[in-house]
Amino acid sequence: MTRATIETPTKEAAPTFTVQWLPPHKVIVHNNDHNSFDEVIAILMKAVPGMGLEDACGYTYQIHLTGAAVVFNGDVEEAEACARTIRSIGIKVTVEPDA
Repeated sequence: MTRATIETPTKEAAPTFTVQWLPPHKVIVHNNDHNSFDEVIAILMKAVPGMGLEDACGYTYQIHLTGAAVVFNGDVEEAEACARTIRSIGIKVTVEPDA
């Protein structure tokens, strides 16, 4: 009779993960001369979560009068998605850490 050898799996060290939290990011919309107020208002309401008509109008006037406005603060993925939508109509948008 032959003996069978059964190997028991050895317990390996669990992998170590490092979690790095990214700071919130802000979306800055810059003024231009080729988009109308109505276009900017509409794209802000489409791009920014929870943005209503009154806020979109306010941000649009702020952009027009001061040259730029922060229209969104949040995690980097949401900020980039928001900026991508706004850029789709040719508006200059920057996304920066909000440190």
